[in-house]
Amino acid sequence: MKKHKRKIQTGIVIGIFSVIIIACLISIFSRMYTENKEKEAFRQLAEIVTEETTDTTIEETIRKPNLLKVSDFDNEVQAEQTVYCTTYYEPHSISELISMNSECFGWISIAGTNINYPVMHTPSNPQKYLNKNFYGEYSFSGTPFLDARCSSDSTNLIIYGHHMNNGTMFADLCNYNDYSYFTEHPTVVLETKDGAFAYSVFSAMKVKSDDDWYRFITTDLDKTYEKWISYSKTKSLYNTEITPVYGQQILTLSTCYGDNQNDRILVLAVRN
Repeated sequence: MKKHKRKIQTGIVIGIFSVIIIACLISIFSRMYTENKEKEAFRQLAEIVTEETTDTTIEETIRKPNLLKVSDFDNEVQAEQTVYCTTYYEPHSISELISMNSECFGWISIAGTNINYPVMHTPSNPQKYLNKNFYGEYSFSGTPFLDARCSSDSTNLIIYGHHMNNGTMFADLCNYNDYSYFTEHPTVVLETKDGAFAYSVFSAMKVKSDDDWYRFITTDLDKTYEKWISYSKTKSLYNTEITPVYGQQILTLSTCYGDNQNDRILVLAVRN
């Protein structure tokens, strides 16, 4: 009788664990299916609004003026250097995007990465697109969005995006903790109704969600600007040898990093 009871208890325990395992597997595969479905939806959107060109990409030579190289040993400014770089991007019809959804701010892309998405902006509803797709429907992946406090002429444009397990959205930002990845992906392109602009990455920082950098939106003071740039360079994971100067717009890309929900990685770039 006791053996029979033990067999029943063992069978119940095995049954419970089996149900839990099956439920977990269903949840995992369901999430994978959803993420891949949302990935395909963004691919289709990109296809719709990508402008036709004579080639699949457009090559632009970007001039980075007024970038001063400062000695690591003193405050003497070395000879000013004009730096030339080449970036590639597929142009998108921002006017068409805005006609499809007036809350679209533009399109962001980094060549050679999965980052190739529209950017939304809803000042009256700051996190509206945290879990909504471009069309305003519920989405696990959400859509990258511009900080509600920002406008197109802000000193620092802060754009948020999820870190998805399938490598979509802003997951590739985490690769910037490696210097070699920065050298291979040094340029971010932001397209808005005002045109397409290239931004050169100058800092990558691991911070908390309440880091002071999130308070930097706009300044009209060169000293304040320099203070913030110094802050970002000091906290950077490596030295990019690029130092923005007052008057140049900053672009900040933010996503989750690591297992702690408050950990963030920021990739900072300066407009050329």
